[in-house]
Amino acid sequence: GGLRVAIMYPDVPELERAVEQCGTATPAPGVSLHSLRKPWIEAESVEQGFFALFGKGKAMVRHLPDEADAYVCLTFSAQELPDVEELCDREEFKKPVVLFNLKLDTQRGDLGLPAFPAKDLQWRFLSRAKPVYFLRTRQYTLSLPVPPFVVNYQGAIFRQYPGPYQCLLDTGKTFRPVSTSERRPALGEFKETITQALKITGGDGESPAKRFARTGVKAITWWEEDAGEDELYEDWRY
Repeated sequence: GGLRVAIMYPDVPELERAVEQCGTATPAPGVSLHSLRKPWIEAESVEQGFFALFGKGKAMVRHLPDEADAYVCLTFSAQELPDVEELCDREEFKKPVVLFNLKLDTQRGDLGLPAFPAKDLQWRFLSRAKPVYFLRTRQYTLSLPVPPFVVNYQGAIFRQYPGPYQCLLDTGKTFRPVSTSERRPALGEFKETITQALKITGGDGESPAKRFARTGVKAITWWEEDAGEDELYEDWRY
């Protein structure tokens, strides 16, 4: 047969909803639907049951389907990402695990907050997630000393593996490639790149866009910073 794919949902209610929508737990040849976490009623102890109510505890992660050659994880929240880490650990990272449209950048921003996993989940696990299709849009405003005084502009960081990361400037009709790089640019680098690409000249001969990019506060999220030895992998950057 061909590749056998297990589509994983975070818990039983999500799985039951998917099965109801598909009409079956095997929607296509070689494709099966599974819940990664057991229901709390299957807890083997009071402690397990308590943590299961809050979606915690690795002991509540199910035994993996033996027939699966690859996993596709859907609808996992930031609180449920440690379960995906447990899945990868049990498979010793030998089988492909696809984190499909989980908006990891948004979820990384929640790490370290109360009731969320600690930030080191990024360095030990999410840093292994290689972006194969990535699109992150941003909008900015540039103030000028001459008309039109205010310029609103936007762009996107785009990557389709195995191609490089691209900084794209929205021209109103299309996205124009401005630069490419093998390493994922931080938000501050991206902002500086598309700001310089505006090429708006002020009265003093210097581009206000360049001056703004040079003197403005560089925005960088905590997970984009160089974590040194704490960052166990760099797959997510390349």
